[in-house]
Amino acid sequence: MLFGHGDDTYRYGDRVKANFSSNIYQKADLSELKAYLSQHLDAIMHYPAPVAQELEEMIADKLQIPANRVMVTSGANEAIYLIAQLYHGWSSIIPQPTYHEYADACRMFGHLITYEWNQGDRSLDSMQNHGPVPLIPLPEDCICWLCNPGNPTGHVVLKPLLQRIIRQHPRCLYVIDQSYADYTLQDLLQPKEAVHCSNTIIIRSFSKKYCIPGLRLGYLMAPPVIIERLRQLRQPWTVNSLAIEAGKYLVAHEPRVLPDMRVYLAEAQRLKSELESIGGLMVQDTHTHYMLATIERATSLELKDWLMEQHGILIRDASNFHGLDDHCFRVAAQAPEENDALVSAIREFSVCFS
Repeated sequence: MLFGHGDDTYRYGDRVKANFSSNIYQKADLSELKAYLSQHLDAIMHYPAPVAQELEEMIADKLQIPANRVMVTSGANEAIYLIAQLYHGWSSIIPQPTYHEYADACRMFGHLITYEWNQGDRSLDSMQNHGPVPLIPLPEDCICWLCNPGNPTGHVVLKPLLQRIIRQHPRCLYVIDQSYADYTLQDLLQPKEAVHCSNTIIIRSFSKKYCIPGLRLGYLMAPPVIIERLRQLRQPWTVNSLAIEAGKYLVAHEPRVLPDMRVYLAEAQRLKSELESIGGLMVQDTHTHYMLATIERATSLELKDWLMEQHGILIRDASNFHGLDDHCFRVAAQAPEENDALVSAIREFSVCFS
């Protein structure tokens, strides 16, 4: 779904004064990485390695897992589409609302898609604080796609629950997209904990962790037999030379580009409280810096257009997420003064449309 994502700043150019539409941290200091890449620009004169083996080994060493369990990809999206291609024609369970590309990739490769977690009425969220997980009847040869932390909700499926579900359904393959793992303080399933799970693939994103979406760099972790089969499907040289150089630098140096997450998430909760104080606005609970909200008196597109035209503030119209309607929008917390400006602008909008 090429034109349905957030961060559509390309539509507005320099009119955007505050960007709440992207979940990627907007104020990252990438000066060290830029300086490093400027010294390695000769890399663009040569083909990249067909397999980014050196970077894969560095990632594996950092995560304390075998190198044959890691595959570097051109962003998390390449991982998603390769997995859908490898399991062409399978059944896929995609609990909603969630990232569009899971369903798009599955449709491209003939999957039978189900949007419900089970045949009853208990969602993942509702099972978080309940007792033993029921043994849910699932079709054989199925994939369950989980965005964790979830997008657009910011919800997190906690590790104990997730481990029980994976253990109880060995015939189901779990693809766990942890692209926003660095934006939560919740306890997530770690790669070295998933080494013994033969039915689990974990996806992670350099784009989110290091705020470099333009370089298109991510990786997946899976059993070696799955990694090898995925390598046989991919096109050559999908990860460019500069992205590989950037990845090696970032893994080796671990520059701190994200803010102190406790402080940042506390500010996100303050923003949530301020938004909830606006009449006709509801905001879902979140475990991350972004949150899903609903406005009653207007559509999310009307709100988005008005904020952009009147204040240069860009939000994410979330009406195109499966299961959401045209009153839903998503915002990611920014600096306190920007968050205050957003709240003030939406209050003004609410008065105009009351």
